[in-house]
Amino acid sequence: MDGICNRLLNVKGMVVEDACIVDSPLRPVSVLEVRVRPRRGMLRCSRCGRRRHGYDRGGGVRRWRHQDFGCWRVGLVAALPRVDRPRCGVTVASVPWAEPGSRSTRDFEAECAWLMTVANRKTVGGFLHIAWRTAGDVARR
Repeated sequence: MDGICNRLLNVKGMVVEDACIVDSPLRPVSVLEVRVRPRRGMLRCSRCGRRRHGYDRGGGVRRWRHQDFGCWRVGLVAALPRVDRPRCGVTVASVPWAEPGSRSTRDFEAECAWLMTVANRKTVGGFLHIAWRTAGDVARR
């Protein structure tokens, strides 16, 4: 299952720990949450990209919006450690599926940017389930 999830979600270099459907009163629909973690020895500084040993376990869980699977919205969830590099300082380890500081995966950002070039506002918002302004912010990344 780990290999299939890695390929479907494009999270190479990570271990898929769990996948579950989460219902929340704060969200209008259920979300398929996929919990992932970095493989050992794969930690990299999110500023310079160099391999580093872990500094600590980080400041909690981070979430990224991913492309939908059919009618399911998908979110990646990871508790990322931090790394320490003399030049960069203590930073969150990078992830292969998202840019540093982004709340969306690269795949979602690419889909959003493409859709904005071929569709109108209503279609973009309806297909991605986000506001046009949010789509513009995502596409600019």
